[in-house]
Amino acid sequence: MLLVACGGGAGDPGDAVLDMFAALQAGDGEKAVSYMSSSALEEMEATLDEIRAEPEAAAYLSMMGIDLDTSELDDLDARGFMVLLIESPMISGTMASVEVEIGEVSIDGETAMVEVTTTAMGETETNTIPVVLENGHWKVTEFGMNL
Repeated sequence: MLLVACGGGAGDPGDAVLDMFAALQAGDGEKAVSYMSSSALEEMEATLDEIRAEPEAAAYLSMMGIDLDTSELDDLDARGFMVLLIESPMISGTMASVEVEIGEVSIDGETAMVEVTTTAMGETETNTIPVVLENGHWKVTEFGMNL
């Protein structure tokens, strides 16, 4: 699964991560993407290029409830693709039932590590999410997370 504007106030990186998860749970792709750092979006752009190069990618996206033809996929940027991904029936349906708890937050200047415990489908997992201060807002630097 995954994890990933005005998102993430400078107050607390844990709040930014929690707010991002709330947007994911609500299926609000625009808001969730607003909590992603520029480096996370750049990483997604590279992933999107790989998807475009794979002929079977459209079938995989279709299984997630995203119906795009090749030209529509070519016209998307990373931000738009992430919005579609987050709002897809598969992701939004899965995220709607995820329980999220923020644990320890350690801040070192303009970077932070946020411990997050998620429970999904009866499975509990704890991960540490890196966060960076960008333009006065805390942003998640990695969107991938096993739930």
